[in-house]
Amino acid sequence: MSDTKRARVILWGLGALGSRVVKAFGAGVDDLEIVGAVDHDARLSGKTLSTAFPGTSAPDVPIHADLPTCLASLDRPADVVFHMTESHVPTIQPQLEQAMAAGLNVISASEGMFHPGLRFSNVAGALHACAVTNGVSIVGCGINPGFIFDALVLALGRVTTAVTKVTTSRVIEVTGTGLHDIDHVGFGLPPDEFEAKLATGRIVGHMAMPESIAAVAERFGLAVDRIEESWQPHTSTEPVDSGSDLGTIEPGRVIGISQHGRGFIGDAAAVNMSLMMFYNPERFGHEQVDDILIDGSHRVHARLTPAAVSIQGAGLMIMNATHDVMAAPSGLCNVLDFSIGGRRRSGFELIVDPVRPPTPGMTWLVPRAFR
Repeated sequence: MSDTKRARVILWGLGALGSRVVKAFGAGVDDLEIVGAVDHDARLSGKTLSTAFPGTSAPDVPIHADLPTCLASLDRPADVVFHMTESHVPTIQPQLEQAMAAGLNVISASEGMFHPGLRFSNVAGALHACAVTNGVSIVGCGINPGFIFDALVLALGRVTTAVTKVTTSRVIEVTGTGLHDIDHVGFGLPPDEFEAKLATGRIVGHMAMPESIAAVAERFGLAVDRIEESWQPHTSTEPVDSGSDLGTIEPGRVIGISQHGRGFIGDAAAVNMSLMMFYNPERFGHEQVDDILIDGSHRVHARLTPAAVSIQGAGLMIMNATHDVMAAPSGLCNVLDFSIGGRRRSGFELIVDPVRPPTPGMTWLVPRAFR
């Protein structure tokens, strides 16, 4: 049993990510409970989570079309909103402020909310002021940004100093990605349409690579003066199954993209990040892997194989940040400031068994209540 209170959670947005969170609760979470759900999709209105997501052990919580109606239905206040609607920070600002004005802490899945001050300093200031006024905290997090390209890099950086260069690469399978993400990545398009939309800013690929580059640079003391990004589409000569996302992608259309970001200090690239997003990457000779290399007084090189699952990992990151954001000081905070080990997931600590003393090669343990 956890040593922390059982947090009461409202899910706002039940698309690709929200559905993963609902399923993750079914695996057993003893310090969180879903007490409310919000989604503007008329197809979900009037349903409960259990009927909308059969086979997931979801509770019989009604799905409401808006937050005020959801809040009015609760028998007692909720603690946190998992906000999983859209990514563009100015667009979701009113929703975030509405939640905070109701006294709710907020965890946003928006990529831009990981480091909103980078591109949206005025919005970040307004969100911070709203959080402080209402005595709550707000944070943005996910698997990326929030873990692979930044939090994990900085955790590994604890065993080195005088960092001069960071190189991170990630190759992932994108089957199961929501249609909203597909839209700004460009899967399924003919290459010429991809390039045209890229030129107008309609396609941006992974939306927060500059945020991760800036966060890593700031915390390693690398005075990056510019960030350059590039994108390359990949096609196949054969049909590719996208799962339920786009059906079968015909030959010659985009089935993957490579995205590269570099943070420069003068002419030297100090922070390098690359992301390959593919349907069936192994089919095209790409291993799913996260690779991190830090050059400093102690060179650090780490690989995760297979790579952390993107959308599932994002949902679990949000869930595991719940008690951190509840404990954080009021205002806009950053997941990189949370404990490296996250919350304690039990109410006990382990000690040597006083009845069975240790012997060579064997140490008996017993739990006692954590103090």
